[in-house]
Amino acid sequence: MVPGPSCSSPMSRSRSHSPAATTRRWARRAALLALALPTVSCAAGDPMDGEPDGVAEAVGADAQALTFPLDPRKSLVVTDTDIVSAFTLQDVLQQLVDQADVPGLTPLQVFRQMFDTYRKADEGLALGPHCDDVVLSNPPPPTQGIFTESFDGSINGFPVICSRAVGQEADTDPFAGPPEESLYMATTLVNRFDLADPLGSDCGEHRVVFARRGGHAQLNGGMRSFIIFESRLPNPTPSLGREGCRPVVELWRGLSDPAKSVEERRAALLDFYFDGLPGFSPVIHIDRFSAGSGQIRVNDFLRPPPFSQDDWALREFKLSHDCTASACQLLVVPHHVDDNPSALLFDPASTDPRAASFRSWFVDDAVEALASSGDINRFDYPTLVPASFGAGEALLITEQNNYRNAVGSGPSAFRTAIQEKLTAAGSPLSPDQLLARAQSISCSGCHLVKSQGSGANSDVGLSSPIPDNTFLFTHTSEQTEEIPGEPGRTRFQISNLLADEFIPFREQVMNDFLFGNPVLGFERSGLWTSSQAPLSLVTGWVTEGIRSLRVGTPSAWNQITSAPFSTAGMTPVGNELRLDFFTSAIQPNPSWVGTVVALISIPSAGIHNQFVGSVGLTPLPRNAFSPIAFTLAAPTVAALNASPSDVSITLELAVNPGSGPYFLDNLRFTN
Repeated sequence: MVPGPSCSSPMSRSRSHSPAATTRRWARRAALLALALPTVSCAAGDPMDGEPDGVAEAVGADAQALTFPLDPRKSLVVTDTDIVSAFTLQDVLQQLVDQADVPGLTPLQVFRQMFDTYRKADEGLALGPHCDDVVLSNPPPPTQGIFTESFDGSINGFPVICSRAVGQEADTDPFAGPPEESLYMATTLVNRFDLADPLGSDCGEHRVVFARRGGHAQLNGGMRSFIIFESRLPNPTPSLGREGCRPVVELWRGLSDPAKSVEERRAALLDFYFDGLPGFSPVIHIDRFSAGSGQIRVNDFLRPPPFSQDDWALREFKLSHDCTASACQLLVVPHHVDDNPSALLFDPASTDPRAASFRSWFVDDAVEALASSGDINRFDYPTLVPASFGAGEALLITEQNNYRNAVGSGPSAFRTAIQEKLTAAGSPLSPDQLLARAQSISCSGCHLVKSQGSGANSDVGLSSPIPDNTFLFTHTSEQTEEIPGEPGRTRFQISNLLADEFIPFREQVMNDFLFGNPVLGFERSGLWTSSQAPLSLVTGWVTEGIRSLRVGTPSAWNQITSAPFSTAGMTPVGNELRLDFFTSAIQPNPSWVGTVVALISIPSAGIHNQFVGSVGLTPLPRNAFSPIAFTLAAPTVAALNASPSDVSITLELAVNPGSGPYFLDNLRFTN
């Protein structure tokens, strides 16, 4: 439990009190001033100087001018050893210590206090909470295998292994050793703008991963542990929506500029993480890891040989910064694992008092959201999983965190309720495929794809199963490889799933934000209106960006009209208007599904509700997106290429009452 509200910390850039850190940061800032990085202009850094639409157009034009392609290994997942070696665990913890203003507190004490939470009180250092502070009256039986460990502790009312061997880290020095294998090294910097709040309250997560050197093959290869600082960066101008995050996105994109040297990219990232962009908090800041924000997570395989991947566990921590009139205190406090409901709650026979309310929440709120996507990257719950349901820790999927095994294969009221909800939503998924989706976005399911046997989670109802992870479990590694085309330079390896499945999606989200139009992409609330149909923006069925327009149960005839927009930056405009249209599987009259009519207005060119075309929906596949196209007249194309600012599109949807929902996305001009 996090005791009390944390002290509020200023958003201004912090400065380390250590001479070495101060010298390093002044040198870094001098280097940045000398480099005059073009990716963060004064206009982009101070978006409050203009109106929202004007800012969007201005920075959008700047982004359009960036002609180089995005390099995912420079702008999304950075593992170059020449860059990440400049990030040290000691510097990160020193920054947090400086911000805490606790006399005498050191980075080593913070590190040891965090790992001491894995031990029982009578084994620990008495620096903070311990895993047996709250003991359950009816814990599950001990684990079986190479190590027998008991669930003698709890977090959030759910059992956790207590004590756990990783608690021995509290007796080591991760900065200086000895031994060498106890040292931690940075391996990865991660841009998770794709996790940004769709409404723009934050700019996603920006992470740094530290790996214990004991996991390196040149040492013993088995004593593995990872510490991940997952900072959720607030948007300083949330009134702009995600547009307020453009300076952050442009910083990351600018790292792909082939003209930038390794030294320039390293300096830009150090400044972003430790000092922050103008108007933005630093990534490394106490408030970014406190309740309601980001988190610190530990992936632990810390086992002496012989070891097994089955010994993995993940725990989540929050910073608690409490102040009284006389002093402040900084603690790293165990926290339930966000968005990871405990598997115990899926068990239809569970006697946990939270189980019945969880299953009701899951059926009522989660099933349709989990079913409403054709892309593993978009599987998600509709909202953050209620805190009371969050697991105390994540263990390997074949053990404690397997949702399918918890539900079981036999009949139950829970399984029946899931099927009824899927049927009502027109989803072809089975309950097992739906549960596999929930499992795949849990910590254990994301890392380990189980393709065979009881509780397999690879069949999630897509055209092909989730591929196996060639790294078996982790997505980053302590091992290095030569950077292609750069002899002598190395980078830490990443998994095939990260490279082939996750990164391409994140790249698309970033490019769609930089170059997409929020009206045509259905990205911003209030830009499309209808007097007949209920409209909302959703994040599940999406083909471009992060949101699409959901047309709920519509009337027989529905007119849906856009706000005016400019074609500046879109030229040359092609002669077709295309739309990705999702046809609902719920059709009272399958022999006639309906039609979509497109109209266009450009008042400055004398064009008012001009008919563009009509497309029949009956031949389209159900429960899937299909591209539909309308041909534009030559004079209309000429008017659009004059960059008018008063273009609007109207879509007239004629369907059967009682059908739906339908989804619209990625309206665009093409040839």
